[in-house]
Amino acid sequence: MLISSSPINNEENMRTSTTDQEFQICTQTADKSLQGKPGYNANVYLNLYDKNNKQLGDSIRLESSKNHKIPFQKHHTDKFNITLSNITIFDIDRIDLYHDGQNDGWFCDFVELKNLQTNQTKCFSVHQWLDKISDNMHFSMTNYQTISCDDKRYNRNISNYYYYTVRIKTNQTNLLLNDFIHVSIKLFGKFHQTEQIQLDQTIDNQQAFHRNNSIDTFEIRTSTKLNSIEKIEFYYEFQINYGKISLEWIEITNLTNGIISCFPINRILTQLNNNKRIQQILTLTEFNSKSCSN
Repeated sequence: MLISSSPINNEENMRTSTTDQEFQICTQTADKSLQGKPGYNANVYLNLYDKNNKQLGDSIRLESSKNHKIPFQKHHTDKFNITLSNITIFDIDRIDLYHDGQNDGWFCDFVELKNLQTNQTKCFSVHQWLDKISDNMHFSMTNYQTISCDDKRYNRNISNYYYYTVRIKTNQTNLLLNDFIHVSIKLFGKFHQTEQIQLDQTIDNQQAFHRNNSIDTFEIRTSTKLNSIEKIEFYYEFQINYGKISLEWIEITNLTNGIISCFPINRILTQLNNNKRIQQILTLTEFNSKSCSN
C-alpha cells in the first residue's frame, strides 16, 4: 500500500483523529534532474523506520509538489504534504529513498521531514546519486540533524565533512549473538589520510560480521578531503577467544561524486593470541572502480 503526498485540506484536517500528524517533506535536487522512462513519469518513494529498524507505516510516494509543476528538477527544492498516523518526528530514525526513473539517475542533496503542527524537523543529508549503474537505486540513510536543511548551521556542518558508505562482504563467521569484534577503518589518498573511523553501527542496525554470506553497510564521515582513495587500513580486534571471520571484499563509495573503490580481500581473519585482545591491521592497496557486487 502507498501513501501519496497531497495538498493539505482544512476540511479533511477537521475530520482527522488526534493521532494524525501533518508533515511536510522537502527534497532538494542538485545538478541532475530525475527523468522518467519513455512514456512514463518518474516516481520517488520514501520509507520511514524507527530505531529498531521497523518500518513506520506504508511506503510514501512523493507526488504533487506544492511549488513546482514537475518535481525533482535541477536545482529545485520540492515540498510535499502528507498525513501520517500514529507517527511522531521522534519515531523516525532512518529513511529509504528510491525511484523508478531512468538509469542515469538523480542526485538528491537532502530530505527534510517537518511536523507542521510542532515545527519539529529532521534533515537527512543524502548527497548521493540514485541510479542503477552504481547499484544505488535504493538508498538508506541514518545521518540526520534536528534542524532545517535550509538552516545555515546545517550548510556549515555539511561543508565541513565528506561522507562515504562502506560495504563489507562476510563469507563465513563463527561469531555468535553476544560475541563482539571492534572494527575501524582508515582511508588514504595520494597525499592525505583520514583519522581511524569506527565501524560500530550498520545502517540497518544489524550486528555486523555475524551472518554468513552477508553484506554489512556503514555510513562514515570525515573532515579530511581525499581526491581519490589509494589505500585502506582495516583494524579489527576480537573480543572473544578463537574469533574468526572470512571477508571477501570492502567497497568504499564517495557520496560527493559517486566514485566507487572495490578492494578484494578473500582471506580469513583470526585472533592471534587467544589469551589477549590484540588489535590487528589489514592493509589493502589493490582496488578497482567497479562495484564489488558485480
